[in-house]
Amino acid sequence: MTIAERLRSLYASNPDRIACTFISSGRAEAITFGELYRRSLAYAAQFSEQGVKPGDLILVILQHTPHLFYSYLGAILAGAIPSFMPFPSPKQRAQLYWADHETLFHRIEPRLIVTYERNLSDAQASIADFSIPTLIAGDEILSVPGDPEIEYAGFSSSPDDVACLQHSSGTTSLKKGVMLTHRAIIDEVAAYSRAIDFGPSDSIASWLPLYHDMGFIACFMTSMLEGTHLVQLDPFEWTIRPHILLEAMQEYRTTFCWLPNFAFSHIVNAAPAQGHWDLSAVRAIIDCSEPCKKETFDRFVRRFGGCGIRLETLQVSYAMAENVFAVTQTSIDRPVRVATLDAGTFSSGRAEPAHPSGPAISVVSCGHPVDGVEVRVWDEHSNAVPDGIIGEIAVASPFLFTGYYKLPEKTRERLRGGWYATGDMGFILEGELFVTGRIDDMIIVNGRNYYAHEIEAIVNSVPFLLPGRNVAIGVDDARSDATSVVVLAECTAECDTDLAGREVRRMILERLGLAIHSLVALPAGELVKTTSGKISRTKNKQLFLERAFTTTGHSDGS
Repeated sequence: MTIAERLRSLYASNPDRIACTFISSGRAEAITFGELYRRSLAYAAQFSEQGVKPGDLILVILQHTPHLFYSYLGAILAGAIPSFMPFPSPKQRAQLYWADHETLFHRIEPRLIVTYERNLSDAQASIADFSIPTLIAGDEILSVPGDPEIEYAGFSSSPDDVACLQHSSGTTSLKKGVMLTHRAIIDEVAAYSRAIDFGPSDSIASWLPLYHDMGFIACFMTSMLEGTHLVQLDPFEWTIRPHILLEAMQEYRTTFCWLPNFAFSHIVNAAPAQGHWDLSAVRAIIDCSEPCKKETFDRFVRRFGGCGIRLETLQVSYAMAENVFAVTQTSIDRPVRVATLDAGTFSSGRAEPAHPSGPAISVVSCGHPVDGVEVRVWDEHSNAVPDGIIGEIAVASPFLFTGYYKLPEKTRERLRGGWYATGDMGFILEGELFVTGRIDDMIIVNGRNYYAHEIEAIVNSVPFLLPGRNVAIGVDDARSDATSVVVLAECTAECDTDLAGREVRRMILERLGLAIHSLVALPAGELVKTTSGKISRTKNKQLFLERAFTTTGHSDGS
């Protein structure tokens, strides 16, 4: 079966069932499977009129409207290969955004871009350079009636044809288009649904952008392919008022939700102090996309325990676009296992229990592999290591991507004999996977390995520094021929940078035994984010080296 065939079967079997409730600016629009199919057909007709052929690449660059769904599925119905791209955020630096995407456009050569007319002015130079045709999204496309019986090329696609591209967020490198087949997506969604016991009576609430695999696969595709209800919020609105997710969970009695780790803290920090929501219908809120923290779960339960959230409600998945989505999943309705490890042996590559008096690091389990998926931890020579030894995580499964679009060298680098080398570090204990960080997230100081995200987690608790708005980088010191750690952190207007610097240095030294070089205090909003909303370690390091930040102060922590 293909995605197009599944969409058509949902239309034929239950056209009046609600597929999605789209919420924006406080207004909700319910969309049935019949409407979803017919409106997607209208886009498919437009694509055909524009000369789009099977296998052509279509980029969808739209804000939060139902046209995201219609244009994307319309491309699949027309036999084309769609890919969601992020819509420019007002908080992003426009020059960086379009510079990144201009390079991408030149490499992947899309046949068509679906966007808005007002979006073209900022991108005119990027698009005009190589004459990419555009289709302006709007309701007038939907006013042309589509014939549900028209057999577009997509219906005759093979399950092993490439269905779509998922583009990485570009955190540490240029975006890579992950090629996924119809079979891989459909089979992975089925396997993952079994892993979380997701069924016809379940529903999903999401604010996640669709250009990220968590929003695209875990929410959009899982809901559509399983024929269930998706409540889709505007990502920009959620950022400003994160408790609208709780409101949606309460009103629509949704049972599942996926969040990156930072989102749990954002909701806790920004939710009204006296706010109360009935979240008793929620079966699981699944943490994935970045290292999961025990402290994050503890804070969330303390704040929302009276709303029906239990520790067992909070679960973890290890996922990636290259495997469609989930690699591992913790057991629904059971507390997630936490390993407390000795900081010294942890940084040297062994995951050993912490001594009572020594510095410790808590690592949250990501669960067991999903059916059909194999997980291995190996050393730098691709040799498997024993349980409890930290190494690179490798994945083999029937859902693996077929390669990176027009990047054969990068594909060969990551796909080795049927195994995908993830670039993530971790270890296995009693069949469960524990993820400790990324290889390119690692800073080596005096022969010892430190994960940048562990340093950043410590800085999050320092008063007057904005939680979640800091980045740790390794900087070469020409005088000592060694690597020094610098922390870039956004601070409040009341921040005393000298005091903050001393506190940061003291806490990192106590917790990790690491003496950092300096703290650079920045105004709120100064750090650069990636298109997926994460702080970009690479670009912020580049700006630091270029001294391109507007600093409010600098402290060496002494």
